[in-house]
Amino acid sequence: MVSAEVNVHQQLSERKRPDALQLIAQLPKGSWHERSFAFWARRQLEPQSAQWWQPLSTMVVGAATTAMSVFLKLGFKKVVVEDLHKLTNIVEDPLRSQPVITITNHESTMDDPVMWGILPLRMRWQPKMVRWTLGAQELLYRNPASNAFFALGQTIPTVRGDGIYQLAVEIALRRLADNQWVHVFPEGRVNQGAEMLRFKWGVGRMVMESERVPIVIPMFIRGMREVLPLRQKVPLPRPSPFTSVFYMRVGDPIDFTSELREWKQKRAFMSTIEEKEALDEAVRIAIVDRMWNSLDDLKTRSSESVIAAGLDP
Repeated sequence: MVSAEVNVHQQLSERKRPDALQLIAQLPKGSWHERSFAFWARRQLEPQSAQWWQPLSTMVVGAATTAMSVFLKLGFKKVVVEDLHKLTNIVEDPLRSQPVITITNHESTMDDPVMWGILPLRMRWQPKMVRWTLGAQELLYRNPASNAFFALGQTIPTVRGDGIYQLAVEIALRRLADNQWVHVFPEGRVNQGAEMLRFKWGVGRMVMESERVPIVIPMFIRGMREVLPLRQKVPLPRPSPFTSVFYMRVGDPIDFTSELREWKQKRAFMSTIEEKEALDEAVRIAIVDRMWNSLDDLKTRSSESVIAAGLDP
């Protein structure tokens, strides 16, 4: 069993695709903005290697989450959070030996950071107790100042459409290897429709190639699409302390141990790249489908609480 797991990691690493450092080396560096972006991407791979990272990241993460806590208190009539302990108990556990992945539906471009205003004060000023997340590079990393802010704020630059082997996923895997918490909006874009979109495969790769089986926690949110509709002319949140409601519910962890064990056992005895890639794809699909079903079930079970809070389900 152990040899099969070692072999599968060796086989995955032997594929002819660039690793994270090679991807950073390939980044354009002609302008000051491009050099700044490459610098911060490199720092996100190994933030602990720079002594200045921890205090600066603490300031950005702590200030941002605290500001969002004030935003929720002052801007919303009601904030309803159910089962937050299912997240905090795991993230804060000093004996935790597995990384954490949280997944959430995506109602607006402000879901993150607003949703993290619900974190207790004891967590906000400890970056290791706050998520890393994947954010749209074209929206967030626009100049040297924003590059520094979002990098220190533990937001990984993601290029939509670049697939599951892009730099963002490599950085996320590095954070998971360090037992960190990574948050993903697996729909891949804002969706204000009644039904969730099918999930992207990048989060499936994170689960499969994490050094230790991650704890996956689904979270359902409601209320942000009323605060920041997609079609408004000025894309700024407009909460009302008289009418706005924010709702969040944390679900039970999803355990992928058995699926990953079976995948590694099967893969260890395959001889061709084509067989392995076909199996990898099938397992990724099964993993993201299970995630989708878990989050959709959480959404259904939350409908009564959502209605009671004053929102449409």
